[in-house]
Amino acid sequence: MSFFESLRQKAPFLDRIAENFTPAITRDEKFKLEYKLPADENILDDTNADLSFVSAFGKLKELQKVKNTNEQAMAYVYSGKLFLTPHYLLFRDSFDHSSCIMVVNLSAVKRVERATSTAYAFSLLVTLYSGSQIVIQFIGLRYRSEQFCAQMKLRLKDNVPNAKELPEFLASCYSEFLLRKNLLRIKDITVPPAGLGQLYKYPGNPTVAKEKAKLRLWFNYFKEHGANIGIVKNHEFQKLIRIGVPNRLRSEIWELCCGSIYLRQAHRGEYERILKDNEGKSSQAVEEIEKDLKRSLPEYSAYQKEEGIQRLRNVLTAYSWKNPDVGYCQAMNIVVAGLLIYMTEEQAFWCLSNICDIYVPGYYSKTMYGTLLDQKVFEAFVKEKMPVLWEHIVKYDIQMSVVSLPWFLSLFFTSMPLEYAFRIMDIFFLYGSKTLFQVSLAILKVNGDDLLEVEDDGMFIAILKNYFHTLSDSAHPDSSDIKYRQITKFQELLVTAFKEFNVITESIVAQERNRFQKSIFQDIETFVKRTQLRHMPKTFNLSQEQLSNIYDIFYQSIESHKISMGTGSSNMEFEIFIQFLSKFCDWSKPSETDNDPSFRKQKRGFLKRLFKKWDSSRIGELTLYDVVSGLDKLITQDLLESINFFFSLYDEDDDNELLREEVLQISEGLLFLTEPWKTGRYVDELTKKSIENGIAESIVKENGSAITVEQISLPSGVTVDEEKYKSEQTERYLEAASNFLQRSFEYAKPLELSEEINLIDLSDDEDTDSGTKQKNYEAMMANAALDPTHPKVLDLATFRMIILADETYELFFTSTFRNSIHVDEQVDPSEGKEKALRNMFDGIIADGKRVAEEVRRRVDSVATKGSIASSESNSQTLNGSSTTSGTSHISASKDDRMDDVDDFTTEHPNEQEELLSTSWIEMDSAPDPSTNQNRTLRAISAETSSDQKDLIEFETN
Repeated sequence: MSFFESLRQKAPFLDRIAENFTPAITRDEKFKLEYKLPADENILDDTNADLSFVSAFGKLKELQKVKNTNEQAMAYVYSGKLFLTPHYLLFRDSFDHSSCIMVVNLSAVKRVERATSTAYAFSLLVTLYSGSQIVIQFIGLRYRSEQFCAQMKLRLKDNVPNAKELPEFLASCYSEFLLRKNLLRIKDITVPPAGLGQLYKYPGNPTVAKEKAKLRLWFNYFKEHGANIGIVKNHEFQKLIRIGVPNRLRSEIWELCCGSIYLRQAHRGEYERILKDNEGKSSQAVEEIEKDLKRSLPEYSAYQKEEGIQRLRNVLTAYSWKNPDVGYCQAMNIVVAGLLIYMTEEQAFWCLSNICDIYVPGYYSKTMYGTLLDQKVFEAFVKEKMPVLWEHIVKYDIQMSVVSLPWFLSLFFTSMPLEYAFRIMDIFFLYGSKTLFQVSLAILKVNGDDLLEVEDDGMFIAILKNYFHTLSDSAHPDSSDIKYRQITKFQELLVTAFKEFNVITESIVAQERNRFQKSIFQDIETFVKRTQLRHMPKTFNLSQEQLSNIYDIFYQSIESHKISMGTGSSNMEFEIFIQFLSKFCDWSKPSETDNDPSFRKQKRGFLKRLFKKWDSSRIGELTLYDVVSGLDKLITQDLLESINFFFSLYDEDDDNELLREEVLQISEGLLFLTEPWKTGRYVDELTKKSIENGIAESIVKENGSAITVEQISLPSGVTVDEEKYKSEQTERYLEAASNFLQRSFEYAKPLELSEEINLIDLSDDEDTDSGTKQKNYEAMMANAALDPTHPKVLDLATFRMIILADETYELFFTSTFRNSIHVDEQVDPSEGKEKALRNMFDGIIADGKRVAEEVRRRVDSVATKGSIASSESNSQTLNGSSTTSGTSHISASKDDRMDDVDDFTTEHPNEQEELLSTSWIEMDSAPDPSTNQNRTLRAISAETSSDQKDLIEFETN
């Protein structure tokens, strides 16, 4: 027992561990996420290999060209794994996964040939477009190496068409310009297009930033390790980024780090095509973009002129059309404005895509769930890493999110001078979103002593704002060591961020996000629901509880829409609309009748009319507001309003008149709506009353007229001739449908007077009896009504009259139809049909007041009639008449259906002790007029239903 008690005590701890695990993702998804490859890439094959890279301009290549030299040409060899995807060849070292990373687009491969091979070693020599060479020596079984090479050969052939576009793409890379101009000595070479900084100067002082020295370092790196899409990344690559990227190379380095260079190459011309296809179009996102354009880094001179504004407009607008789920979010304009200082429009467009999809997902969504989530994660880090400061923040109720939200949302562009924000962006693109947490924690750490002295949000923000404005100042101005005095506050910030807080890794950030994700999503969904319900149109028949339930069912039906993430369309299409109604409308639930093609046609026809009627925007989709407004009219308690609404569904021209075809269609609509009662799946008030009368009659008959009100009790077991009541209700609805069609054509008025001879026989032939005349009359009337040469119309007033003239249809529009729409019931997706079909008598026995009152009425009626009969009997006796006439009179006054119940009970007395396990009958949801209780039994919910060959030389021109 102690063992199990120990397990229970450890269970909360195990639960917390489980919360820290990140959601499982596939190997391909993890691979693409790690190396920022396009979404359509997947691993085709992988193998172990040793790799050496010989640059076309490096020192090793020069030694190979010089034959007489004492210096031996040697290259580094890295052991690792080689991956092949449809468009890329990727190598990753096995030491630390960062000593040698090479991502080569297959279109950049010019030649593949076998290198020197032995029986135990298999090697390839891959030559790139630039002349650089990659030596691959496969490790492992030879047949696996042959398989990999065969697969690579196929992919190379598939990428030959892409090689034709390579020169144009390389012309946009500044690294290629540097190498061609300074090493190949190409004259008249065009400088690649760049960002606004090329025209309006880059932020910061180039002398202080040592731009020329940095550019020289990167030039040497490109010589030895390749450039752009043929570059090899190693620790030196990362170090150069941390030192600082030169302005002219920043766009390309950002592209390489975030992977947008692969997107730009794979989707050449797509950016321009999006702008062209959507030119002149308007949307909510476009309108919001226009409002924020002039508020995007206004301190930078380019955004005070139309050229800068237009570039910003183009990128934001194109992205809103590319990704309508995100569209546009405030602060996105700040990020794009920063990118455009260094990047072209197309570069910024694809870079923004990867920022939103990979680096900070959810930051710029409609609900900004990513930002809210990371604020929660950041607060957890502050609490863990700086507990003293956190206690101070909690004690004085300082809102940490108010302080840190602009840092994360604008990626520090609005918090600190741009030249320093761009340095952080360099590291952000290299290491990912953990950079934001590390830098933010370092800001609090550096200013911790000052922050502990303030007690309100205003002073807290003021201290940090002043710190950002002094980042160029010395961090140790009073130090006697000149080296310490030369360290700026910004350099101190970077050291603190990436030394003291290097424990903040991407996996830890992912774990913390997973821990808080559920609660954040719930808070967002609650807030969105409350906001939408508050702005609902005014309803007259729907309560707040019913509106809340409709909201839940509406968004449960649209599975593609994620409320918390703000993704997916929130509008409802017709097919989803059918499923939506089937969850709470009795007449829309799936049934056996759905197998009948004619019924399915009736059903879709009516629902299509309802859908079109509710579609206020006429776009073929329903919003939540459309559905709420439509349901509010559908469940109106006003009889005439209900009849008028049904009539308007078929009066498409709004002239208050229905033609012959429209009358037939409205008749089909009534047949569809009444199908659950016509087939006996549900009962209406008339049938329920008939059953209650039958039970009351049996009680009175069994106990006689001597029963008192105090003695009235329902029997413990009740049986009833279900087929009889089912048949009666079916006949009544069929008769109502027949009468409606007959009366509609009988009382319809002529559309225009016809001079032809009337089809009705007006002769007074004495030889024809009255019954035959009546039949002929009815037949002629039908013929006349259906004769297309005698068009008639049914107006609204006549339609009302016909409905009100029929007890069944009057009751249907009075209560049955309204009560068949259960907008106040929670929908349980797991609820099956068997839970919905309950025995009607359980409901009657649970609340027997109506039966008891009926028994009392009958007892009183029998007593009164008995007294009258006795008086008449005495009177007749005095007159010498027989005493049996009074009894005959009472017996004849009984309802025939009650006699049937009596007969059934008499013939099968034992069955009174049995309860039906299943029944076609279900209590209607109409409230009992004699009590305040609402006996509602839920209806069924919708059922959810090459031969391998030696590798030959492969060469592309």
